[in-house]
Amino acid sequence: MRKKKLDETPEEKRIRKIKEGVASVSSRNEHISWNRKLKNMQKLIEELVPIEEKILEITREEKYPIMDKIESIRTVMVNECVHPEDYLVIHENEYVECKFCNKKIAVKYGTT
Repeated sequence: MRKKKLDETPEEKRIRKIKEGVASVSSRNEHISWNRKLKNMQKLIEELVPIEEKILEITREEKYPIMDKIESIRTVMVNECVHPEDYLVIHENEYVECKFCNKKIAVKYGTT
């Protein structure tokens, strides 16, 4: 049970009473057990921090340089795109869109 604030408004009192009512359904032992589990979970989360830092370090040192190379090659390919058939989507016979470079190409009627 929380301590009542001296300058508590009627709305704050109503909210406090609702929360107290919901929280008081569980027994004291259940609250103690739950809080123990919460502390254990927080300790495990703290153990994850150095692991996440290692992952970020590997990402910065190894993944990003490769991603930069991929982006560089892709930029050149977009500028020189040959619109491969596998990447073409026809939109209501009005235009064709290349999903690789996102270019929209007008459809010429009467072509076979």
